[in-house]
Amino acid sequence: MCLKNNNGFTLIELLLTIALLAVISIISFVSINAIINKNKDNECNSLVNNIKIAVKEYVSDNRYNNNIDTNITIQKLLDGNYLSSEVINPYTKEVMNDSNVEIIVELNGNMTVKEVKVNNIYTHNNFCQ
Repeated sequence: MCLKNNNGFTLIELLLTIALLAVISIISFVSINAIINKNKDNECNSLVNNIKIAVKEYVSDNRYNNNIDTNITIQKLLDGNYLSSEVINPYTKEVMNDSNVEIIVELNGNMTVKEVKVNNIYTHNNFCQ
């Protein structure tokens, strides 16, 4: 009787193992990428909310001036210490400044902030879109 020596794996077993590892790595890559993008979305929304709060504080501090300047810029907020540091776009890693951010302020009749929009100056859409 001749016994077959079964040392090692067959080619099919090795290929199936490699294919399974490839599928697992692709799934994990997609999941990690989705988590990273979600974090960037959250960071961007947080930055925009910080800018909106800074605008409201700026208007609150200056609303008793009869001629309040609604042309509020990132630089004015930084100069007045309403923002503590440069604001970095989490998507592009560029500094958000007056050349790429548009702040639109709408005031109520009593000189309080009704609405603040922070837009990308190139697309005029919400900065985080």
